[in-house]
Amino acid sequence: MAKMNASSGVLIGSLVGGAIGVVSALLYAPKSGAQTREALAGKLQTVKEKSMNLVAAAGNHTKSIGRSVAEEATDLASHAKQSGEKIVESIHSSKEEVKHAMNANGR
Repeated sequence: MAKMNASSGVLIGSLVGGAIGVVSALLYAPKSGAQTREALAGKLQTVKEKSMNLVAAAGNHTKSIGRSVAEEATDLASHAKQSGEKIVESIHSSKEEVKHAMNANGR
């Protein structure tokens, strides 16, 4: 869960940082309107590519976590099934022992 929040924080931080960079470039750039628009388009493309990469990385991370959770759930279910079978065997064994003891005592 903490890793998921960290990934979200990185994505949001990247988007905000990119936006701040674009605004800063516009405010301090001594360029003409056409040059500024071209630079802005380039910066926006860079932010878009970085955002897409981060989203893909977050998606891969999410899939990895999903696989881990599924494996753990399968292992837990298997362990629970084995434990249940052992308990049932123990109950049947105890039942038979009680039955034999009662028969031996003539009851």
